Amino acid sequence: MKNKIVKLKYSIPVPKKGGGMVQVSELTLSRLKVKHLKALPENFMESEGNINPSDIIPLLASVVDIPEESVDEIDMEDMDIIAQELVSFLEQSLKTGSN
Repeated sequence: MKNKIVKLKYSIPVPKKGGGMVQVSELTLSRLKVKHLKALPENFMESEGNINPSDIIPLLASVVDIPEESVDEIDMEDMDIIAQELVSFLEQSLKTGSN
């Protein structure tokens, strides 16, 4: 499974290394690793498809390597698309056992 790029309809501010902010118009969902799964709540796998949207915010921040404060700025229209991609990405990785 490769990285997945999601283009945002509405750009978000993300801190730059060394200070300042930059407007980001696309996010790259990286290959899932064990460290990303640590961001999920303990009962996530028992939710049987009933995922609380706030449960994926820490995971999303970890997978796209931006602070949760930047995730907070994602427009709900973009978040809907990102959440679908992220859940699909997660399900595929867990089914195949690949990272």
